[in-house]
Amino acid sequence: MENFVVYYLIDIFVFLQLASVLTCRQHVSRFMREWEMDSRLRPYIIRSGFYDVYRIGHITLDWGLITSLVERWRPETHTFHLPVGEMTITLQDVAVILGLRIHGLPITGTCDIDWSLLCYELLGVTPPISEIRGSAISTRWLCHQFSRPPVDLDDATLERYARAFILGLIGSALFTDKKGTHIHMCYLPLLRDLTQTSMYSWGSAVLAHLYRELCRASLDGATDIARCVTLLQV
Repeated sequence: MENFVVYYLIDIFVFLQLASVLTCRQHVSRFMREWEMDSRLRPYIIRSGFYDVYRIGHITLDWGLITSLVERWRPETHTFHLPVGEMTITLQDVAVILGLRIHGLPITGTCDIDWSLLCYELLGVTPPISEIRGSAISTRWLCHQFSRPPVDLDDATLERYARAFILGLIGSALFTDKKGTHIHMCYLPLLRDLTQTSMYSWGSAVLAHLYRELCRASLDGATDIARCVTLLQV
């Protein structure tokens, strides 16, 4: 029995030495560092339903742990195959951990939009063409434009700053891409009425995106993983 345990531990050690660890692409730490939420925006963030996501903030990720989980992911069943059986991340986990709604209106829309006009309508400013790439806007430009609200702002303008902050939070913590240089604006129309925003099933969309990313990251040759990796860590 002792020899078996020794050989088993040696096998684990060799595996860990040889296995390639996935790079976890998470940009929420940079977002929290560069874009501190103004206290005047808090009521709008709470109304939108994203305040719990903001409160979680940055959690240090264990890349080895994440890699071990991904290696046990089975795309056919969307479950982790562990020695104790199968398990997965559920909608209830998303609701409890992130505080996001898991029922309600679906996250749908169209990308056939004039993004410059949409930004002017909902953010009050038209971004330079150079800051828009397809349907995504530069994260750096968004932060530079909206991270420091002036002292005297009316409610309508504060709401625009809140929309920009929520958009940055969504792109950094929930639907994170690999580079983190741009944020998709397809979510911006859903922030038109922040009370209505809280009625969307954001939790379902986050879980669906994570499942898809797990399926991609579990393929041979994958070197990284993005999206809401915080759910895997927690």
